[in-house]
Amino acid sequence: MSIELTAMPLLDPAQGRINAAMPEGLTLLEMVKQSFPSMSGQDQKNLRVCLVTAKGAQVIEQRFWRCTRPREGVRVIIRLIPGKSALRQILTVVISVVALAFAPTVAAYFGVTSELGVSLIAAGLNVVGLMLLNALIPVPTPDEISKKNTYSISGLQNQLRRDEPVPLVLGKHRFAPPFGAMSYTEIIGDQQYVRALFCFGYGRLKLSDFKLGETSIDDYRDVDIEVREGVDGDAPITLYPNQVLEDPTSIELTRPYPRDDAGEIIHGSTPTETPIRRYTAVDTETASIILGFPSGLFAVNGKGNLYYATVEIRIRQRLAGAVNWIDVETLKISAKERSGFFRQHTWKLPSRGRWQIEVTRLTGESTSTSRSDRSYISALQSIRPEYPVNFDKPLALVAMRIRATYQLNGALDNFNAVVERYAPVWTGTGWSDGLSRNPASSYVQALTGPSNPYPVPVGEIDWDMIGRWYEFCATKGLKYDNVHGSSETLADMLLKICAAGRATPRHDGLKWGVVVDRPDDLIVDHINPRNSAEFTWSRQYFNPPHAFRVKFFDETNGYQEAERIIPWPGYTGDITLTEALNLPGKTDPDEIWIEGRRRMYELMHRPDVFTATQDGAIRVATRGDTIMGSFDVLERSQVAARVVDVTGDSIVLDEEVLIEADKPYAIRFRTFAPGDTIGQSVVRDVVASPGETSVLRLPAGESGPQVGDLVHFGVKATESIALKVKGVEAGENFSSILNMVAAAPEIEALVDAETTPEWSGRVGGVLIPAAPPPPPSAPEFTMIATGINGTGNADHIRVLVAPVSGSTAVVSKLRIEHRLGGGSTWTAIEVPVADGGALIDNYSNGDAVDLRALAISEDGQQGPYTPVVQVLIGSSDPIIPGFMPTSSIVIRGALGYAAVTVAISSVNPPSQIQLYRAPSGTALDKVQHAVGEPFTVTASTTAVYIDGDGTRVNLLEDGDFTLATAWTAGPNWTLSGGSATHSAGSADNLSQPVNLVAGQDYRIALTVSGRTAGSITPQLSGGLVVAGNAVVSDGLALDRLTAASGNNTFELVASTDFDGTVDDVVIFMETPESIPAGLYDYYLEPQTLGGFLEVIPGPLSAPVTTQIK
Repeated sequence: MSIELTAMPLLDPAQGRINAAMPEGLTLLEMVKQSFPSMSGQDQKNLRVCLVTAKGAQVIEQRFWRCTRPREGVRVIIRLIPGKSALRQILTVVISVVALAFAPTVAAYFGVTSELGVSLIAAGLNVVGLMLLNALIPVPTPDEISKKNTYSISGLQNQLRRDEPVPLVLGKHRFAPPFGAMSYTEIIGDQQYVRALFCFGYGRLKLSDFKLGETSIDDYRDVDIEVREGVDGDAPITLYPNQVLEDPTSIELTRPYPRDDAGEIIHGSTPTETPIRRYTAVDTETASIILGFPSGLFAVNGKGNLYYATVEIRIRQRLAGAVNWIDVETLKISAKERSGFFRQHTWKLPSRGRWQIEVTRLTGESTSTSRSDRSYISALQSIRPEYPVNFDKPLALVAMRIRATYQLNGALDNFNAVVERYAPVWTGTGWSDGLSRNPASSYVQALTGPSNPYPVPVGEIDWDMIGRWYEFCATKGLKYDNVHGSSETLADMLLKICAAGRATPRHDGLKWGVVVDRPDDLIVDHINPRNSAEFTWSRQYFNPPHAFRVKFFDETNGYQEAERIIPWPGYTGDITLTEALNLPGKTDPDEIWIEGRRRMYELMHRPDVFTATQDGAIRVATRGDTIMGSFDVLERSQVAARVVDVTGDSIVLDEEVLIEADKPYAIRFRTFAPGDTIGQSVVRDVVASPGETSVLRLPAGESGPQVGDLVHFGVKATESIALKVKGVEAGENFSSILNMVAAAPEIEALVDAETTPEWSGRVGGVLIPAAPPPPPSAPEFTMIATGINGTGNADHIRVLVAPVSGSTAVVSKLRIEHRLGGGSTWTAIEVPVADGGALIDNYSNGDAVDLRALAISEDGQQGPYTPVVQVLIGSSDPIIPGFMPTSSIVIRGALGYAAVTVAISSVNPPSQIQLYRAPSGTALDKVQHAVGEPFTVTASTTAVYIDGDGTRVNLLEDGDFTLATAWTAGPNWTLSGGSATHSAGSADNLSQPVNLVAGQDYRIALTVSGRTAGSITPQLSGGLVVAGNAVVSDGLALDRLTAASGNNTFELVASTDFDGTVDDVVIFMETPESIPAGLYDYYLEPQTLGGFLEVIPGPLSAPVTTQIK
């Protein structure tokens, strides 16, 4: 058990208060010595000790301190009263209080000399209690709220907020932080990346659940992120290591041709140089130019094929104010790209400073529609080597590098995250550092943290009081979650934080604490006409609204902005009259309800404001204290009268009082000792006959008032009323004006009994129509296409259907039905209305098909059918070219090429033919094996097409040995009958001089027959001999040799045992266009131009096998 004690060591009872819990059983003298350890016994006479309960107050003389032991439930009030040595006593007491300020638990956590940092331009919302005038905890008004701009209000959008306060996040919230530096672009290949730096504010913060808008950052590709929580020793950010100032210019680079008055290019003119000049930022070390090609960079030939295009751009530089230009680089940018892209060039400047950059396009204006090469200066970047953050307090930072190409639409300005504050957390026995949403933690953080330009030393915090408040907030589920991002005073910030915990800030001259609006059984003082004057009473009459509207950021729905309607207690009708209530720092919809209802109960149970004036020397109560008030106007049955006569147990009053039957009555009066200006307050029962009387009788044996004493008379239980001191104002002649409201402990009970309705966040109710909604109207066919010309397939039907106006029904699906013309059974296809139609592939070219459709609403109602429409598949198709038999095709393989000859029929003739060449025996791949572009043909003609290099000829004379005069033969060779035969017995050669070019490749072919043994080898001689592969079997032999310097003779070298015949010997120079030697299968595909696919293919021919030498 303990006794609550309040010591007031200064002349102002609100300053320097000491609240303590003393062990039960101590005497008052022992309590005085513990509270004022430096005060001598002689000086203790300047103290007044009063015992206070809800029933009364009793001043105890100093001579009784040593033998008076207060019991549980009695509060001890010790106050220093004015006297001759008052100033000396005040100084002594202050020194004593400061010495006791550092509790061991606080010192263990913070350290006696520790500081939590400085430097925040305070930010937030002014708090003016206009709406709840009588509330102990003021409420910010809507007008004041709207004047402030928070990061959440801006719609989760990042801003570059120059000269604005560094954000201070308290509790937990999702918000889009301001940029810590300007974002900039970098180009890697053709891909655009963005680098950005975001400042979440003073650390330490836990950052999680990163998003761009509503999309998780995990759903993006090529993203790098660095996170710093904002603690001492954080490593520098590496993704944004330098200062980069980007100037987005978007100026087109041109080199136009001169034009005449009609706007036509002057014939024979040359394009005009048009340089673009811009300046870097001051003190720039490195410059970077980003060039954009928004329409791509490419050229197109007559057949629509894409080719590379090139643009030359010159960059020059000169120091600001200089005359001569310095060449930097001439860029030759080539691409074959239809989509827009960027290129970047970065270089180090000769010296740091402000440089003028000139960019000039050297490629003339394109006058051809087959070329796209428009170019722009998209940005000029000025780069300094210094770190971009120059701040002396740890900041929570996030740096990001993300690929913008095909991912970001516009600027990177909607980055956001969930942020949680590390702050002092009360464990029940001490303080530690942790994640906290408790208003008490935010209060301490705001006072002692780096955001405060003048941080409060830890010794100036009433840690015991803040700990009790922390426990109160935790018990009641009170939280504070807010982002302070605009200029505000520290007082405004503390008011907002405290309001979230049902408190107001308080500084007693020595320490920071709070005044909590909660029931308090301990009575500090009694206020009555005897010790006060100029009593006033006022009431705010109002007609309550049907409900409060509270806007907040809903933590249960991703911190989206929401509004909760809180009906007035007892109101059950339609809500048509509402008023806005602002609850800063609240994001929990359940807490919004509870705190909104609490404000309503305050309006209901604290309608009155009481004021009274007390002399400064006798005032004990201060803001937040609970006192008992007794005033004539408090209740009609209460009367203040003066005693005019005392006879035994009877007293006579100077005015009559009304006695009602069956009601208990009592009087309160004070007795005064010499020098005591307050006296002792006692309550005595009184007895009298019903009716009006001025004579009252006290119980036998009890002391009563003396003649001249002032007494309060009234019904016993209501003789005094509990009040809360709302504030204390300075009056004249050192007096104090007390502003009071009803203590109303029932408010807390009503709030605790509240049951929070389920919260969904939905606005409005579901409409229940008086009658079922109408079905949708019949849709309409917007397009029906068939066959090759309409779908690209000879047997397909493509149907497009759209809903029509005329019905309020919301269409969700379309049903398309089809059948063979004249049939009886329909086949149905249901598709989402967004598809807009369907593809039907159940029929063949030339079939007649019936079609109809209907719409289906979202509630499943089916509308009427459209009229039946019949179509003929392929009715508008062009003629498909006919099959080409191999009898109409001749393909002759030759020296690195093939000559294709084809007879074009007059029946279903093609307009062009696509040739395919595949290695013999390989399955045809139309993409891989296509030979060039299709060649044009005409009906009833013979077309010839050369595949490969048709200019190649045999460098040998008489390769078929018809004349046998060009060859030089060894003794075992016989040339006759159009061939050359070698008999076994000796190794010798068959040769012929040829013109060869050193380093060139030559292809060789020969046919061997009749061989039973030995080999024959082709080679090049004269100079270094280049030998080919030995031929050891009959048949066609192919080889490839590279001529060496001096080679001028072709030879066939027969081994001693070779006994075969050689014929059709070939050697020719290979070119890049020559087809590689080998056996190939050729296919011909007839094609017709026109239709859905532009090219309509006919059936492939059978393969024609051909040998290429």
